[in-house]
Amino acid sequence: MAGLKALVGSIVATSAVRWAAVATLDIPIEFPPLAGPVPTIFFTAVGALGAIAVLAVLRRRSDRPEHLFRRIALGVLLLSFPADLWLLSDGAAGAFPGATPTGVTVLMVMHVVVAAVIVWSLTERHRFPSSA
Repeated sequence: MAGLKALVGSIVATSAVRWAAVATLDIPIEFPPLAGPVPTIFFTAVGALGAIAVLAVLRRRSDRPEHLFRRIALGVLLLSFPADLWLLSDGAAGAFPGATPTGVTVLMVMHVVVAAVIVWSLTERHRFPSSA
């Protein structure tokens, strides 16, 4: 159930960020990562499924899987930022036309949002008050 919550929650959250950004900011329609909802949904799903798989392996092999998963997730998030910033370079101009600082910042925000939703969904222990 946590995996499904992570998958659906992350897709909804990143789609909302994308929608708000495209509706309110000057992002060129030529910028492939934000050109439509499909790239957002696809890459978010791939990331969420990868995170679910990593945590499943950690739960079998680690004494503290959630702790280790949070560290791995933070590392992956931090590694995503240089890749985002690369989109502004001359080397990426052909593959990613329309990349602007605003568009790249939106991608970075989306990465933070998806990481937060996935980590919270997969590692938070939800406790409900007991009825007395």
